Amino acid sequence: MQSINYSPYVMPIFRQMGNERSFAGTAFCIDDYLVTAGHVLTYPVACYVRNGSDYHPLQFDKWIPQQLPTDDHTGYDVAFYPIPGLKSPLSLAESDAEPNDSLEVLCWQMRGVAPKQVATQGLVIKDPDLDGYFRLATASHITHGCSGCPAFDSDGKVYGMITMGRSDVDTRNLAPLSRQMEQNTCWAFKTSYIKRFLPLR
Repeated sequence: MQSINYSPYVMPIFRQMGNERSFAGTAFCIDDYLVTAGHVLTYPVACYVRNGSDYHPLQFDKWIPQQLPTDDHTGYDVAFYPIPGLKSPLSLAESDAEPNDSLEVLCWQMRGVAPKQVATQGLVIKDPDLDGYFRLATASHITHGCSGCPAFDSDGKVYGMITMGRSDVDTRNLAPLSRQMEQNTCWAFKTSYIKRFLPLR
């Protein structure tokens, strides 16, 4: 069975800052929408999504919801941009991820002077439920730029959207394996909560 290449459906988002475009985060395609974390967007700054070498403008008044939620654990950090007729092999999973589930994370991050796409494996960590979010430990450290990227299985079922990595945790007194897991831990917004904000079709 031929594996599906999901890379073209996970794209970087840029903000227009004066005459320069500044890398802001990641977006992915599902159904008829482009999805990202709400805090990646800044109104009324113009945003662009890059597909290959082409930059496509995104009108700030078309994002749903128009009043974006806060970018913390008590808010719901997600936004949708309608693109009718969009075809994508990625789709939202029917259920939420369970502890010890293995997921793939595909994101864009600054590597040197330009953003590059990064793929890494993740493991769902058993934690108390946190208002729609779960923790994911990743094999590679991901931080700025990963916001808005999908965590999905081999069938392209998205179980969460990364909203925040960790870069300031104090791990000096931890064992090596625990240190790596804490440094490589990020927060993901659960699919069941993403669906609550997905506009009715």
